[in-house]
Amino acid sequence: MCTSPKKDPKQQNTLRYVNPDEWDDSIYGGRFQESEPDAFDEPWPYRFQHGDCVWVRCTGYDWYLGKVSGQPKVGQTMMGDGLFWPVTFDGNKRKYSAPLNGELKPDTPHTKQLLEEAGIL
Repeated sequence: MCTSPKKDPKQQNTLRYVNPDEWDDSIYGGRFQESEPDAFDEPWPYRFQHGDCVWVRCTGYDWYLGKVSGQPKVGQTMMGDGLFWPVTFDGNKRKYSAPLNGELKPDTPHTKQLLEEAGIL
């Protein structure tokens, strides 16, 4: 079950509209998308497309197979400003998630291997 923790309204991460064609990923250096994480919960600078199949993590460390369902917004991640992608999963649930927070991964053989090694799949 995906639940959202109670947050202090003063600490809420406000997501802002962004034009993905104008967003500059170069702040993450040459590792953007070419590198792969060594662990399932590591940040991964990755640019998704509408309709991409993804793995999304919810509170409680549950991972679900989902699909990117729209355009990203920008907000504060563990690594500074980054893109948050809308993801639909587990029937009718929807969540904005950021790959730079380690909570969103592309559905690739590498991601599946990481989740299997961690005992999640």
